Amino acid sequence: MRAGGDVEIVDEASFAGAFETRALGDLRWARTRSGAFRFLRGKDRTQKIMVEHVMVNVVASGRVYGRIGRRKISQATGGVVFSRLSNPMDLVVEDATWLALIIPMRLLTASFNWSPRFDGFVFDAGTAQAAMIGGLLSSFDQIDETLDAAEIDCVTRASIAMIASCLDQAVRLTSKPKKDVTNLQLSIRKYIADHLSDPDLGQERLSRAFNLSRAQLYRCMKGTSNIAKTIRRLRLFAIRRDILSGSNKHQTIPAIARSWGLTDERNFRRAFVTEFGYPPSYLRDWSNSVVDRVGEGARLGFDLEQWMLGGQTDDVV
Repeated sequence: MRAGGDVEIVDEASFAGAFETRALGDLRWARTRSGAFRFLRGKDRTQKIMVEHVMVNVVASGRVYGRIGRRKISQATGGVVFSRLSNPMDLVVEDATWLALIIPMRLLTASFNWSPRFDGFVFDAGTAQAAMIGGLLSSFDQIDETLDAAEIDCVTRASIAMIASCLDQAVRLTSKPKKDVTNLQLSIRKYIADHLSDPDLGQERLSRAFNLSRAQLYRCMKGTSNIAKTIRRLRLFAIRRDILSGSNKHQTIPAIARSWGLTDERNFRRAFVTEFGYPPSYLRDWSNSVVDRVGEGARLGFDLEQWMLGGQTDDVV
């Protein structure tokens, strides 16, 4: 635990704890029992994270509270808390037992588009999602350690599918109603989607195409706080989708990036790692090894058509 952050024990004289873990393919399950302590992970630690993981935590007893990223959390027995390995944290654990499932981000994002809104996301005790995820993590203790590769693959896919489904349903229930989208907004979105591969696409190009000043353009595209950032993220999701699909496996990754308008290889790789938590080469190696499981990549990643037609941009801006 100290490798991921700093631990402050409330009463070292009486502190006791136990930790057990096991790996199931790419997943890692853990159970921790401990007395009261405080866990701190600063930005200096998070900046050293090379491969991103999602942590699914179930409070089996006791209480956990504090801050994950910018979000305050407080969960007692039965609650579920989500975090990333790269999230700064300041958490207090009070005589708790908790279960954790650690999932490589590349596996989760193959079926669900994680965004920063889920850093510190919780399912309160008593909700259906908390009960389902709690039952899932509890079941790992009963799984035979001598599983063969096919059985491990089944456990991995089923676990991720359940967790992704719970998160997806939560997003649908809590999403704000879409604001009215004007015909001009739709036209601008369609123009961006149609010209996404053009490296010259940007605010100036849009202003000229629609005869709008910069201020008028941003007022029209309300909810899109940074057009350049939006375009870059749409391109990154399109590149990620193409890599996952395997349809461009004979193309180099820089060539795929150039086909979507990102011509600076160094800046592209840096932006990709910042966005997804792993380099594009890592994603290609993984997708090549599980191409039969991933299937058609066209259905994966960000839905460009939905955005073009006026969908929410929370995951993009």
